[in-house]
Amino acid sequence: MATARREVIRTMAVGVGFALVGSIAHFLNRTRLSQYPIVKRPYEKLVGILRPPGALPERDFLAACIRCYKCQDACEPGAIQFYTEADGDLFHSPYVDPAKNGCTLCNACGPVCPTGALLAFDDKTEVEMGSVELREDLCLSYKAKRIREEQDLLVRLGRKPTESDAHAERRGPCGECYMFCPLRNRAIRLVPGAFLAPLIFTEHCVGCGMCEDICRTVVRGEPAIRVVRTRKHPALEAAT
Repeated sequence: MATARREVIRTMAVGVGFALVGSIAHFLNRTRLSQYPIVKRPYEKLVGILRPPGALPERDFLAACIRCYKCQDACEPGAIQFYTEADGDLFHSPYVDPAKNGCTLCNACGPVCPTGALLAFDDKTEVEMGSVELREDLCLSYKAKRIREEQDLLVRLGRKPTESDAHAERRGPCGECYMFCPLRNRAIRLVPGAFLAPLIFTEHCVGCGMCEDICRTVVRGEPAIRVVRTRKHPALEAAT
């Protein structure tokens, strides 16, 4: 009987200990979280926020998002990341980083958002995440196009064509950005008969980052095409 009593007391003591440790950890965590808005990066580093598709306007989004991470759980390609404590009042809010994974516009994150910070969309063309820009001097297809034009010019001048010595110059054509674009033939088209060289239509691009994602993989370096983050931090919007 005494042994059983001691066992009960020991179990209760362990439970109280765990509860006490949990309470202290919770208090310290709340104290830390209450202080995090004070830790801010310079606002110039916050220029260009790329939210998941269907995000409310930035000020409304920050007010509605409860940092529950459900959108990340629903994101199969792993495109959704979260800001850290160093990002001030953006802490724990979701963003998309095409350098890691582009957004496939699968529409899985909006329906699981419990507060409506992210909204489901009926049409991919209605999404507004950002825009895109292309550097033709870094694009493999445009490099291949330029090399062929140079060789053709040599032939017309009666000179023998020369093979490019640069390995990167000989890797084109590519065309992967076109193949991976969820809105291909709308946001990205191909120059007819020109080594799969892409033509960008920024007015139709939604900024999902799939083109940047695959371009980084192909060129294994600075991508020729990348997302332009058009969404700004509210403090920047107020200053402009």
